[in-house]
Amino acid sequence: MPPKRPPKLHLNEHLSPRLAGQLRKQGFDVTTSQEGGLLAALDQQQLEFAASQQRAIVTFNIRDFSELHDKFRAEKKEHWGIVVSTREKIPLLFHRLVCLLNTTSAEELKNRLLWLNDFK
Repeated sequence: MPPKRPPKLHLNEHLSPRLAGQLRKQGFDVTTSQEGGLLAALDQQQLEFAASQQRAIVTFNIRDFSELHDKFRAEKKEHWGIVVSTREKIPLLFHRLVCLLNTTSAEELKNRLLWLNDFK
């Protein structure tokens, strides 16, 4: 059986670009709001950007992105995943994201809202 394709990620502007660099060193495909020219972009623009590139978005903005997830579902629009987290230090976020990326395929994450804190 072929290996699962890990999700591609887009880190919202509140996550450190250093985290993206660490994930890339492990071979994961990660972009950031800073790199995409999306600083101060509306949350919906962030999600639409991520969706256009088949990327799951990672954010600390739990409430707003939960609402966007519900809105996308109601409008039958697709996204490639929303991963929400509490604010944590970079090493803990890195560990949790690696666990997510090693156990969840891009297809499994599609149109889902996941809680990063569940990945230990």
